Amino acid sequence: MKKIIELRQVRLALCIAVTASIFSASAQTTDTVYFNAKWEKTDRDNKHFYRVISRNDNTKQIRVQDFYPNGVKQMNGWYSSLEPEVRDGDFTWWHEDGIKHRKMTFDKGEPTKITEWDKEGKITRQQEAVKTVSHINGERVRDRKALEKAPVFNRGKSSFPDYVTRHLEYPAGAEGIRGEVIVRFVVDKNGRTRDAEVVQSVHKVLDDAALDLINSLPRWTPGVLDGKNVDIKMELPLRFNR
Repeated sequence: MKKIIELRQVRLALCIAVTASIFSASAQTTDTVYFNAKWEKTDRDNKHFYRVISRNDNTKQIRVQDFYPNGVKQMNGWYSSLEPEVRDGDFTWWHEDGIKHRKMTFDKGEPTKITEWDKEGKITRQQEAVKTVSHINGERVRDRKALEKAPVFNRGKSSFPDYVTRHLEYPAGAEGIRGEVIVRFVVDKNGRTRDAEVVQSVHKVLDDAALDLINSLPRWTPGVLDGKNVDIKMELPLRFNR
């Protein structure tokens, strides 16, 4: 009896696997594009590089893989659109001998992270872009600042959002008031949090609770630019619900 049950389970597993495979194939389309040595489109007979484009009809993600004449992968990356080209996700490039030399991350076309290696695998460049906020003529201006390393919150295995969730308390006396307080602060070159101020207020009681949390944060590992620790201005939205 036990053998029969196991056999049925195997048949069921095979059925599920085949069904999933068929569904996956039907949800994806693949095209091949050929290029000459100058990356100009050409036909198959005159190709130098070639590109395989895979479109997922369900998620709308587009995976692009470029190859050298010898078949070694030159690039692998993800797009949200090809016309116009919008890189959206991780991209990796390789030398013709297969050695990886660059990796970048894009967010809707904006580069947010880059790492480069030499032929021996040593990192030669490492930068990360973080969202920063400044005020010009009274207007809040959001931008990205390219860093070698963004500030890192030091709290063991806890992420910054986890820490905020555990330590942000709804204040007594708020009387059911709800809303989102936005606090701007600086993580300085020594990793300290300073200059906290409310840039979007809900109510003084909630504003004070948000400032208390920011001012009590433990030290960060500071951001790094051009090999030096730097001050980084950041913003944090804190939502209070009762």
